[in-house]
Amino acid sequence: MSKRDKEVLNMQLVLIPLLSDAWSLSYSDLSEIFKKYGVLNYIDVCYEMFNSTGNQGIIDDLEEFIEMQGGSVA
Repeated sequence: MSKRDKEVLNMQLVLIPLLSDAWSLSYSDLSEIFKKYGVLNYIDVCYEMFNSTGNQGIIDDLEEFIEMQGGSVA
């Protein structure tokens, strides 16, 4: 596993409880959304951009990403 892969994984793991709290979702429900909309892959693709974005900015971006695909976090 490359250094970047480890850093992306760390970001994904840090975001899980933040998103669960922000969206008032259980980890199970959050996992379903992640699978359905490819959120973990999106975090990987946007990793560099997210490094210069605050947590709320990342949360808002991920919510917009899901909504653009017809989904909802509510």
